Amino acid sequence: MAEVWKAEAAFEGGDRHIVAIKRVKPEIAEVPLYLAMFQDEARLGMLLRHPNIVRVYDAREVAGTFIMVMELVDGVSLKGLLDDAFARRRSMPVAPALHIARQLAQALAYAHGARDATGAPLGVIHRDVSPHNLLLGSDGSVKLTDFGLAEASINAASVEDGLLGGKFGYLAPEVTRQQRGDHRVDLFAFGIVLWEMLAGRRLFLGATDAETLRRVSAAVVPDIQQINDRVPASVAQLLRSALTSDPAARVASAELLVEALNQAILEVDPGVSSSDVQLLVALSQAGGSLPEPTPELGFASLLEDEMDAFAAAGGEALGAQALNPDEFDLGVGVRRFKRR
Repeated sequence: MAEVWKAEAAFEGGDRHIVAIKRVKPEIAEVPLYLAMFQDEARLGMLLRHPNIVRVYDAREVAGTFIMVMELVDGVSLKGLLDDAFARRRSMPVAPALHIARQLAQALAYAHGARDATGAPLGVIHRDVSPHNLLLGSDGSVKLTDFGLAEASINAASVEDGLLGGKFGYLAPEVTRQQRGDHRVDLFAFGIVLWEMLAGRRLFLGATDAETLRRVSAAVVPDIQQINDRVPASVAQLLRSALTSDPAARVASAELLVEALNQAILEVDPGVSSSDVQLLVALSQAGGSLPEPTPELGFASLLEDEMDAFAAAGGEALGAQALNPDEFDLGVGVRRFKRR
């Protein structure tokens, strides 16, 4: 649906800070449903304020396309980290895996319980929890991103029943049965992510999409302790609770996941912290190479012209909140990469 650019935000005082700009693809912008979903993501993102969720600072239409100005996480995705581990048939160390899982559970607990300015529940369900959408910063931060498929009471887009959203290998069994489910679909996806970190391989991935969906629907989950004997019994029990096929028997909330992970971390390594994530990210970056930048398509200069014209005209901001330079402390060289 979109591509992401690394950019600089320039402020009146002369400060310049690195941000991410997510741009809906022009061909997608022609489809009302997809454009509405992108706008819903921006609207929801500007409401959510949590250290484990990527911030959306602003959203506006520029030169006939829609953009979001977002927090940029300087690091890697959990998918990138796991791809390297899977290729070496290695699992992630237990303590850092539990720490990352706890940050994800905290993000879900906040999102599921989020309320609007009037105190009304937003009814948020992410619906795309996966290693692709969990970003690990070089500062040790862990942040959930991409609420493009999220369900919320403020959404304008209406997705038809029977449509599958999300990555097939991280769906909940009830979704494969064309049942929309509730917040517990995110908890099942959480369980898959933690299981894969500890197992060093994919859980439900099949040779084809159809085979993957059949495996998800069957929800046969190998005992993690049979695969990784360093995993304590408490974590194995947590995974069984999260990966239960029947939503009614599944762990009821992300808050309960956080509590269980707190206890498990005390058992495994109370000292695990963001420093362990920093080390994992540094090792991943040192062992791999970044993709080559794609040729510029002229959008950057077009955006700059539009922003200059907007500033010169003295118009009112289209977004919900102005950028605050005090909230940024990131930045490396400016390069553009396509999302995978």
